[in-house]
Amino acid sequence: MAEAYGITGKIARIDLSKEKVTVIEPDIEVYKKFLGGATLGMYYLFKEGIVSPDVDPFSPENMLQVMLGPLNGAAPNNRSVFVTKSPYGFICLSFAGGQTAMKLRFAGWDGLQIVGKAKDPVYIAVIDDKIEIRDASDLWGKDTEEAEMELKKRVLAPIEYKDVSVLTKYDMTPQWVEIRPPDPEKTIGAKRLAGVWLIGPAGENKVWFANIITEGFRAHGRYGSGAIAGSKNLKGIVVRGTKGQKLADKAKFLSIMNDIVNKEKQSYFWRSYGTAGIGYWEAVAKSGFPIRNWQWESWRDPRTAKALTGPFMDDASFVRKEACPGCALHCAYMTQITSKDPMMNGGITDMPDWEAMGMVGGNLGYLEMPGKTPSDPYTGDHFDQAEALAKTQYTTMLFDKFGMDFIEGGALIAFLMELRQRGYIGPEDLDGIDLKWGDVHAVDAIIRKIVKREGIGDVLARGLFETAEYFAEKKGKPEIVQYAQGCHRYAQPAHGTRSNKDRNPLEYVTVIRPCEHTGGGSGAFMKRDLAGAIKGQNFEAVTNSLVICAFASTYGGFYVEDNIIELVKAATGWTDFDSDAFNKVGERYYALGRLFSLHSLRIKDPIEDWDKTFPPRWFEPLPEGPYKGARSVYNGDPEAMLADLREYYKLRGWTEKGVPTKEKLEELGIADIAADIAKQWW
Repeated sequence: MAEAYGITGKIARIDLSKEKVTVIEPDIEVYKKFLGGATLGMYYLFKEGIVSPDVDPFSPENMLQVMLGPLNGAAPNNRSVFVTKSPYGFICLSFAGGQTAMKLRFAGWDGLQIVGKAKDPVYIAVIDDKIEIRDASDLWGKDTEEAEMELKKRVLAPIEYKDVSVLTKYDMTPQWVEIRPPDPEKTIGAKRLAGVWLIGPAGENKVWFANIITEGFRAHGRYGSGAIAGSKNLKGIVVRGTKGQKLADKAKFLSIMNDIVNKEKQSYFWRSYGTAGIGYWEAVAKSGFPIRNWQWESWRDPRTAKALTGPFMDDASFVRKEACPGCALHCAYMTQITSKDPMMNGGITDMPDWEAMGMVGGNLGYLEMPGKTPSDPYTGDHFDQAEALAKTQYTTMLFDKFGMDFIEGGALIAFLMELRQRGYIGPEDLDGIDLKWGDVHAVDAIIRKIVKREGIGDVLARGLFETAEYFAEKKGKPEIVQYAQGCHRYAQPAHGTRSNKDRNPLEYVTVIRPCEHTGGGSGAFMKRDLAGAIKGQNFEAVTNSLVICAFASTYGGFYVEDNIIELVKAATGWTDFDSDAFNKVGERYYALGRLFSLHSLRIKDPIEDWDKTFPPRWFEPLPEGPYKGARSVYNGDPEAMLADLREYYKLRGWTEKGVPTKEKLEELGIADIAADIAKQWW
C-alpha cells in the first residue's frame, strides 16, 4: 500500500491458540468502502464466514475485533468499538469512550482481530509495532479496577524505561526534598501511560451480558463482548503507542477540529453534567423513564426524582470531572458514595449516566419510599433522597467492577422483581433471595450469584429473554414472557415509547443493534418521517464507522455531515469522499447488520419471528404523569407500527420482509459477501 494518511493500513491478527501474530494490510478500496470501525468489522465477519449459524459464539472460531476509524487519534471525541458475534447469536457492536482507542492508533494499528483460545488466561500487550501474548493467570478473578491498575504497570514504551531516577533533589524545592525525598519508584521512569481494555469476573465466567471495560467505568456495555473475550481466556488488551498519526492536510484538519471544540465549549448542558443531566427531565417532562420494569414512566410527585438531578448528585457525591482525549464536554464525573449503610458507603464510582439512572435507579424501585408506589406523594426528605442516590451509585459500581451491562442486567432484575410482585415467583425460586422493589441488599446478592453463575445465577447469566422463557416453562405460565421488556431478544434501554416524547417504538424495531438507544433519527421517528429517520440512522452509522462519540455528533450536533466529510478528506486525502460515499457507508452498515442477525439466528420469517418480538407494554396507556393515558404515536395499535415498518423497508430499497434486495446489495458493492445469504428470503 502507498503511504497512508488517517489510517495506518495495518490490522493485527492475533491467534491465541497458535500464539501467533500476523499483519493484515487491507486494500485502500476496502477502507474507502467500509471506512473503519463497525462497518469494517462486520465486513470481516462476513468475509470470514463468522456470520454462519454454524459458528458458535463461544467457539475459538469466533473473532473478537476492536476497530478504529480514520478520525481516531488526532481528533477529540474518540471512541472504540468491539465487533463480534454476540453470545446471543446476533451482531455485537459495542462502543465506549476513553483513551485507549487513541493509543492504539498511535501504536500504528487500525484494529486488532483476536481468534482462537489461549490454554491459560492471557493478556495482549501492544507497544507500537510489538505485540506479545502474556500470562494473566494472577489477574484472573480480579475485578476491572484492580486488574486495570495492575496491567498499566506492565506495559511501558521504551522511552519510559529508566535505569535510575531522572529527578534529583536539584529538580525540587528544598522544602519539598526535606519533606519527601525523591523516590526512584515514583519518578518519570514509573509513569503509567498505557490504555487498557479488559474484562471482570462476569466475562471470565461467560455471563452473556458481560462487557469490556476501560478506565474503571467506560463500558463497551451491550451485547456481551466481555463474554466472548472470556471464552478465549483473554483478560485484557494493554496498549502503549508513541508514533502519532499522519494526516493528509494537518492544517485543515486542526482548523475544523478547533471549530468543533469551540462549539463544544459553549454547551452548558453537556459540560455541566453530561448525560447525568437528563434523568429528571426524562422522568418529569418527557415521561419516558423506566420505573419498576416500565410499569410507570413518570412519578406522580416530581420530588421523587430529585435524587437523580445533576445538582443534587453534584452536591452529594462529586469528586472530579474526566474526559476522553481532547473533548471539551467532560461528560464523566467521578463520585464517592455517601450512605448510612456500611455496604455502600465510601465506594468510588462515576455519577450515574442516563442509562444507569433509569435501568438501575428507576427500574429497581430505588427512589420511592418503602411501601409507596410511583403514584403516591413523596414523603421523604433530603437524606432519603441521598440514600436513593447511593443505592443507584452502588449498584452501578457493582456492574462496572464485575464487568456487566447494567441495561440488560437492570432489566433482568426488574423483570424478576415484577414477577415477585405479581406472585409468579418467590424467594424459593431465587435461592432464598427475596427480590422486592428498592431492596439493594437483595440486588447485591442476586448480582453476585449471576457473576459466579452459582445456583439460579447460572440461568440468569443467559440474560432477560432466556430467563423469561425459563420461568414461563417452569411455572407453566406462558404469559410471563410478556413482562420481559425488550425487543430482538435484548433489553429496552432507558427511553420510553408511550409518551412519544423520547422514542417511537418503530425505532427500536429498525435499529440493527438489538433495541439500541443511539441509532439516530429519533426526532424524525416521532414525527413518523421515515425518510428523515433513515437519513438520521445512516448518519449515526457513519459515526460508528469513524468511531466518534454520539453525544458530540448525533445528540450534541457538533459534528454534521459536511464537517465530517471535510475531516475525512483532511485526514485521509480521499478527495472523492463525498455525500454519496458518506451515505453508502451508512447503508452498508444497516444491510450487513440486518443480514448478520437474521442469518446467524436462523430466522425464517424476519417480520413474524424477529421484528414482532416487542412487549405489549409498549402500547399500553401510561398510568401516571403529564402524558397519562398516552399509548405511543400509534395510539396503542401495533399494526399501525408494522405498516410503517413495511414502508420503512421500502424506502431503504429492501423487500417487504426487511431484507436488502439483490439490486441494493449490488449498488452498495457488497453482493459478493452478502447476496448468497440474503437470497434465502427473496
